[in-house]
Amino acid sequence: MNQIPKLKDFEAPEGYFEQLPDQIIDQLKPAKSFSWIKYAAAAVLLGLGITWQLDVFQAEPEPLTLEEEVNLYIDSHTWTDEDVLSLAENPDAVLDEILSEELPAEEDLWNEDEQNWF
Repeated sequence: MNQIPKLKDFEAPEGYFEQLPDQIIDQLKPAKSFSWIKYAAAAVLLGLGITWQLDVFQAEPEPLTLEEEVNLYIDSHTWTDEDVLSLAENPDAVLDEILSEELPAEEDLWNEDEQNWF
């Protein structure tokens, strides 16, 4: 223990603690920045928001035919088949047309050998 040298008492430089708050505040002040970048970014975001709200980039949809529009209503389950038939002037004609499109003609049901079997 006797071999360890004795250290001098530490003394702060004169006026150190009086100047310390000012030095800390000077270091905390933000460095000068480009404030125009903030405004430019805000303008770009504002412009994008306005165009999004106004649908500027949205293309006009092509108009649908009446048949396509009716099919959309039916496919989305907004209208039922009965609703569509109730809107028709002659529902029986509509049903006959559907049947003629979906069922083959009577001649197509039988091949030649079956038609002339007797």
